[in-house]
Amino acid sequence: MKVLSCGQMRALEQAAVNQGETYLGLMDQAGTAAAQVIKEMACRLQRAVILCGKGNNGGDGFVIARRLREHGVLVSVILLEGEPCTQDAAHMFTKMGEVEVLTYQQPECSDLVQQADVVVDAVYGIGFRGSIQSQYASLIEGVNRCSAQIFAVDLPSGAQGDTGKIEGSCIRADVTITFTTLKPAHVLLPASDYCGKTVVVQVGISPALLDSSPSVMGVIGEETVRRALPVRAKNSHKGTYGALLSVCGSLGMAGAAMLSAGAALRCGVGLLRLAVPKSIYPVVAGVLPEPVYLPLNENNKGTLSKQCQARLQGELGFATACLIGCGMGCNSDTQQLVSGLLDQAEIPLIIDADGINALCANIDRVKAAKAPVIVTPHPGEMARLIGCTAAQVQANRLEYSRKFAQEYRVILVLKGADTLIALPDERVFVNRTGNPGMARGGSGDVLAGMIASFAAQGIAPEDAALCGVYLHGLAGDRCAEECSLTGMLPTDLIERLPKLFLEFGR
Repeated sequence: MKVLSCGQMRALEQAAVNQGETYLGLMDQAGTAAAQVIKEMACRLQRAVILCGKGNNGGDGFVIARRLREHGVLVSVILLEGEPCTQDAAHMFTKMGEVEVLTYQQPECSDLVQQADVVVDAVYGIGFRGSIQSQYASLIEGVNRCSAQIFAVDLPSGAQGDTGKIEGSCIRADVTITFTTLKPAHVLLPASDYCGKTVVVQVGISPALLDSSPSVMGVIGEETVRRALPVRAKNSHKGTYGALLSVCGSLGMAGAAMLSAGAALRCGVGLLRLAVPKSIYPVVAGVLPEPVYLPLNENNKGTLSKQCQARLQGELGFATACLIGCGMGCNSDTQQLVSGLLDQAEIPLIIDADGINALCANIDRVKAAKAPVIVTPHPGEMARLIGCTAAQVQANRLEYSRKFAQEYRVILVLKGADTLIALPDERVFVNRTGNPGMARGGSGDVLAGMIASFAAQGIAPEDAALCGVYLHGLAGDRCAEECSLTGMLPTDLIERLPKLFLEFGR
């Protein structure tokens, strides 16, 4: 599904009007569709409170009030900014009929909210900027504390549509009902965390008009996986599915090497050559018999020694992709190894964890890479790469991701809730699979191994990143269903992969 900016949505509405629709008709369709979603999704619907602003979002709320009243619901409308100020919203206000209308200052508003089965937020739409005025904060906080099911119209009030930023109070919805397509705030933190489940409904804008608008972001779907993953031919052999060189692990971090390697193997790579320090070779080989091992010399810190550089660069000639960094450790030796592989590799290079840390002091080297580079930082690693804080990264995920991928000509996978994949050509994709149960050490190693495996099999690097992220999150969702958010482990993700491939017929 496309993600369109607020400006693009306004342009689409105008284009629909130019083709014969009316703004009043679009408002009626939007409110009617939203009311239908509420009727279908509400656990209980005898009493509803609808918070309305003075603009067209409030107009949608007035339509919802009318439709719910027609359904037999006891409806109260609370005006936060007085009576509507747009012509269409004013018209819908007069059509509500016998609906109780109050202003937010009236003391009974708080009790109405607490007694409601459903609260509908129709205060501000996608064009909201800044922060909610302080006089409304207590009512919003009361809504967020109440036991009612909360539905937001288009976007939770307090969230900024194009950036996902929240400055001050914000409605925390159980369900957000948006129109025509997604907007950036539905998929960008922190706003996406306030949206709950986002439901997209159509309101009279033709598919042809929607297709004519270029997406500011894409949402990864299962069609990406079906298109990109190869169907195995009957006469294929291990060489058909590539050879991955994985340079991972160090003393004390054998698990990172095993997790990334196990994920790569489960994702179908034909041959895995796993380079590890000699000290952890017996541990890793005792768990994973499938790789061809390259036990290499290590330094006194238990990481690979810089003396391995020539050997590793020679191994590049046998590989179709290279993964470096998972549990590798970061010191002058590993920094030299990462730089050497980056300079010499003519195959896709996937850089994760300590591989990223090794590049922080000299990230400009990435620009001279001979082959596609996929970098997979979490917010802290991203902050080190660009010289800011993790909080700043989280507050500007889309902007920083797009800029970094363009400037350094890499495929950037910025991990976290709603992982972003930014491409050098300015395109950005967001992933909606995954859950908080994956927030534990080792999940990133699994993801790196998956992406590297797909790249080694000859899947285009951007598709390798998209498929890896989507399937990684989907495996996490399946694990959460079976193991719980609290009890699931990164190893469970790997064990779930074979069943996922069955779902996709691979």
